[in-house]
Amino acid sequence: MWRLNSIVTSAWLLACSQVTAAELTRFPIGGSGIPSAIRVGRAGLAHTGMIVGAEAGQGASGISGVAAQLGAIARHYGSTLADVAKLNLYVAEPQPGLIRRIETEIEQAWSREACPTLTLIPSPIPGGASVAADAVIAVPMNDDAVTRFGNKASVMPPGRDILYVSGRVGSGALAQATTETMRQLFDVLAHLGSTPSDVVQVKAFIQPMSLWETVQLEIDRAFGDVSSPPVVYVAWTSPSRAIEIELIAAAPDRQKKEMTVSYITPPGDQASPVYSRVARVHAGELIYIGGIAAREAAPPEGEVRAVLDELRRVAEAAGSNLNHLAKATYYVSGRPASQMLNQLRPEYYPPTRPPAASKITVATIGIPDRTLLVDMVAVPVGQ
Repeated sequence: MWRLNSIVTSAWLLACSQVTAAELTRFPIGGSGIPSAIRVGRAGLAHTGMIVGAEAGQGASGISGVAAQLGAIARHYGSTLADVAKLNLYVAEPQPGLIRRIETEIEQAWSREACPTLTLIPSPIPGGASVAADAVIAVPMNDDAVTRFGNKASVMPPGRDILYVSGRVGSGALAQATTETMRQLFDVLAHLGSTPSDVVQVKAFIQPMSLWETVQLEIDRAFGDVSSPPVVYVAWTSPSRAIEIELIAAAPDRQKKEMTVSYITPPGDQASPVYSRVARVHAGELIYIGGIAAREAAPPEGEVRAVLDELRRVAEAAGSNLNHLAKATYYVSGRPASQMLNQLRPEYYPPTRPPAASKITVATIGIPDRTLLVDMVAVPVGQ
């Protein structure tokens, strides 16, 4: 979580000048300038930490502040705002009409032809701000090491597979649960041949948000002598657990396989027909699909089917399908939708190839009479 005051060094820009960021292909399937999906090649992919916009009570949506900070990170790597592929936007107090207003302000900050794909998530924000974000930015990179810009951003190198590790939970109070969850995640990485220094981003779903600094302290302790990667915080309302944590990391190498993504069940875990413990991406491109909610209010089965049918439509339009999903985040604000999602996923996804996932119980998804929001990363069907 940060506000950028520094200026890009000319030495870094010179070092990156011989390499270019991957081209973004936008799929504006809906009516707005916000694309439903963006397909981007595997040069460097910078994943940011939590960027805070306006403080609560300032009256502005905070989009201009978020855009300015993202632009500074992009310039640090020799990219621009037009290279932002995915924007996750967190709003503390969703109001009627907020989504359209935010879309309009994003179109103004980025220009309509260069907007990122968007997922808007209602959530309290550390420090009491009204809006915050994290993003994925295509950047010039030909190094095989994970490089970090402090805790502001980390770059996934193009020469290694991407590991999406599903959310894990620990038991006990927040500090203890954080420590236990990080241990579980590091055990998974060790099995896959990666280390804490290969982690690109950590995302923690916590309650209460007021104790986010407790979580940060335990994450820093878990990484020990290795500098902590960017961390993003999202509020959840689990009835039984204080925290769930997921992460993105670089695999030890790049595997050339016919399939563009592999699904892995580490030792000691049970395979599930609704999500994979780990998805390993071999593809030379990724597809970021923006948040999908039902267009109309419907009973739980109708709402879930509408969302999954739209997911299929967007994925296929961008060159993927429901057999090639890598990472899902499901935000659910009602038990019926959560149960129906579990029931229907094996009907839509191959039970042997579901994406890695976190399913997060939230107070609201910010849309009246809707209870499910789906965010997805997919890969092309073939290279």
